[in-house]
This record gives sequence, C-alpha cells and structure tokens, in this order.
Amino acid sequence: MTEAKKRLHHIYDTHDSVVVAFSGGKDSLATLHLTREIAAERGISRIPAVFRDEELIDDSVIQFVRSYLQEPWLDLAWWAVPLQSHKYVLGRMMDYVQWDPARKWVRPKPEWALTEKDLALAPGTVLSQYTADEVAASRFPGKVCILTGVRSAESLMRYRACVNKLNDNYIVASSSKRATLGRPIFDWEENDVFRFFYDRNIPYCPIYNAQAWSKYKLRVCSAICSEPAKNFGEFRKFAPDLYAAVIEVFPEMELQERYFGEMDREAVMRQFGQSLEGVRAWIEENIEDERQYAKAIMEFDSVAQRTRLAPASYPSEHVLRCFMSGGGKRRILPVKAANA
Repeated sequence: MTEAKKRLHHIYDTHDSVVVAFSGGKDSLATLHLTREIAAERGISRIPAVFRDEELIDDSVIQFVRSYLQEPWLDLAWWAVPLQSHKYVLGRMMDYVQWDPARKWVRPKPEWALTEKDLALAPGTVLSQYTADEVAASRFPGKVCILTGVRSAESLMRYRACVNKLNDNYIVASSSKRATLGRPIFDWEENDVFRFFYDRNIPYCPIYNAQAWSKYKLRVCSAICSEPAKNFGEFRKFAPDLYAAVIEVFPEMELQERYFGEMDREAVMRQFGQSLEGVRAWIEENIEDERQYAKAIMEFDSVAQRTRLAPASYPSEHVLRCFMSGGGKRRILPVKAANA
C-alpha cells in the first residue's frame, strides 16, 4: 500500500487533473478510496470521478454507485450514453450499443445520469472505450490522469500492459493526447483489495457476496461480454432480475445459456484447427459483424506474420481457441505465454 500511495503522489505531482474511473467494482472502489486518502494528505477536499453506466449491470451495483452521489468528498459524473460494446453468443463476437436509442433498454436510464446532450456530443454519436477517454479528459484542465483499478493479477494481458515500461509502468498512454491512464494498485492481489476494505471498514458492493455464494468469479461488468456470457446461466443465482431483463432484450442469450456447454469444440478443432488457413475459414464462417470481422482479420494477419518468425509459438489449434474465446479483439499471445 505504501508503494501505491507513492504512485498516486507522483501522479498528482506530474498531472494537472486527476479523475477516478469508478465502476462500482472492488478494484475501482479501492482506487477511489486510496485516492481520497492521498487527496486529503495534499489538502484536496473533493475529487472527481466518472461512472460509465453500462446498462447491462445489476441493480445492486446501481444502488451501490448511487450512494456515492451523496458523498461530500466526491464529485461523481454518472454517464449513460451510447457506448460501443460486444456480446458473445455461441462462439461468435457481435457488436451492440449500450443505451442504443433504436432498441428497448434492459432498464430505464437513471434520471440523474448525464446524456449525450449534457456531454455536448453530436447527435448520433456512439462512443468507444477509447473515445470515451477523450471526452472525459476534455472536461478537465491541463494534463489529465484517469485512474483505473486495473490489476495485473487479473490477466496476463493486464500484467504485460503494466510492466512493459522500465519507469512509471503504472502510467500508460490513453487514446487522448491530453490524458494518461494511472494504475496505482496494479500489483495488488484480490486479498489485498479486501484487506484494504476490512482495515478501513469500507463497504463493498453486495453483489460480490452473492457471487461468492454462487462460486462465481468476483466481477462487475456487462452481463453478455465474452467471459460472463460463457456462464450466463449463473446470473439466475445471484442476479435473477438482471438475467430476466437481459433475456427479454437479447433473447439470443437464452441460446447461449442452453447450448454453449454442448458445443462440440473438439469437432470444430478437427475441422478448422489443423492449419492457419482453417482458422481463417472459421473466421469467415462465424464472425458476421463487420467491425468484429475486421478486427479478427487484422489480428489473424498479425499472427500469421509472427508465426513465420516463431512457428512453435502459434500452433493453429491455439490460435483457433483464442478466436473462439473472443481473443481476436485483442492481441493473441504465444502459446507458452498464454498458458503461463
């Protein structure tokens, strides 16, 4: 914790504005309260934060985040604007838009939320995870650091993102020229997060208790992105109202729940996993969304080039499994690193 505090002091020393990206999840909650402590040490009485409401999240998370609107030490901006996202259905990645005005919403938009008009966005604007950083940074003066709760223990991708610099490896570039992303707790383990809450008597979102009883991975995120969708049926146990609302708006998720476990993945591997040409054929047959298809082909071409340099690092079976698991939207790691 001492090192995390040193990082935050350094971030404040090297930036004009510091804002917390708050999701209501455990990691961003720890980051928020740790930032509060550092701000108090520096004589800052009120810290800014942004909550990007992802629409497909449980009411317990909404009520938990809403309680922070009343905190006198926090200036929390609650966004509910169209945001590009993806859903995972039976091995296929497809785009959808959160708070899409062209469809029914999973739940009503909070009346206190900032809309596209409030953020001065042009009509019809759909933000991405990257352009949202630019919009957030534009609301603050000077050089901005957006603090996140990213921890390297969450995944190898996050680990590499945090250690690929020799100096200040907890500060990385964002899509905005004016903003960086700060990761002050990148080296914390999950137990460190909950110990931090225990020592300071900080309540966390109650959905984690329900997830723990259901033996579900502790996480707060959209219910239909790649990882949660693979166990979508578990939402019946700890978030039954959200489960029912998602099924009503996205009925294809019922098929995902029913048949994902029955998918004959080995048959797919036998048909498409014998060569990179087979992997390309699987992409052609299974990724229909134009945006996701373009991302997949770009990553496939990159993997093909890397395979020529290190064939043993990218066996076709491994590459196909990565694409089938939604890995094509990000860089596919070599087989040894992926299994580390």
